[in-house]
Amino acid sequence: MLNPSRTWPGSMAASLVVLLIGSALWALFSHSHDLVLTALWQDTYLRHVTYFSFKQATLSVVLSVGLAIPVAHALYRRQFPAKAWLLKLFAMTLVLPVLVGVFGLVAIYGRSGWIAQAFAHFDATMPFSIYGLSGILLAHVFFNLPFSAQLMVQALEGIPADQRRLATQLGLKGWQRFKHLEWPYLRQSLPHIVGLVFMLCFTSFATVMALGGGPKATTIELAIYQAIHFDFDLQTGAVLALWQMLLCGAIAFTVQTLTRPLPSTPSEVLPLPASLDSRAAKCWDSLWM
Repeated sequence: MLNPSRTWPGSMAASLVVLLIGSALWALFSHSHDLVLTALWQDTYLRHVTYFSFKQATLSVVLSVGLAIPVAHALYRRQFPAKAWLLKLFAMTLVLPVLVGVFGLVAIYGRSGWIAQAFAHFDATMPFSIYGLSGILLAHVFFNLPFSAQLMVQALEGIPADQRRLATQLGLKGWQRFKHLEWPYLRQSLPHIVGLVFMLCFTSFATVMALGGGPKATTIELAIYQAIHFDFDLQTGAVLALWQMLLCGAIAFTVQTLTRPLPSTPSEVLPLPASLDSRAAKCWDSLWM
């Protein structure tokens, strides 16, 4: 049985969070006396922003986490002097101001950016526009792929040294080594990484506002801002906020249910076996890094 003297700080903190969120929602709902949920759900615009929020978040997760797997695999296999600094730099994308990253992407991929100027030199045009879904996905990959790769590298570095030695003694190479040695540890960390990246992209605001490109590329987060700031429609804003909280809560609960971390202890760094250190392997890992 838990000691109440040890649980009351956490219970009080949780109660304050619930009180803060509940007060904000009550303040919004108190301004709406004719709230009809069915009428709001029949609104095609609200259904569209919900669908687009799931669409862009799902595509962002597939691109960010999918591309992070070979990047993390390459970083895990290779040891070089700047590796520790590179992994620390990967974590900086979460604290980098969003607009700074967006301005940098526009300077490179925008209509007058570096790549557009290079295409213009050959009398060609950019194959895609930075504004709209493509720009949102590009920004989300820029912010979330390095962070996902860093988390995966940490999971791979938790593989015990004796298991790596055993895999080397058994002669596991290439796909077999990845499947039997590395993938179980990646698989255990994937639900947590996927859920975190999905919620970051699902609740994205500044990125969608800067690169959305109009009503066709609007998320629930941006719809809440538009409803309250421009239309002063507190009823719609409150319903959208509650809807987003319920969706994010369901996602967080699903992630916690699926995540079963493997027990691991800090492992020593072992050099890559000579059989896996061929020139082709070096070129493949260097390409992804």
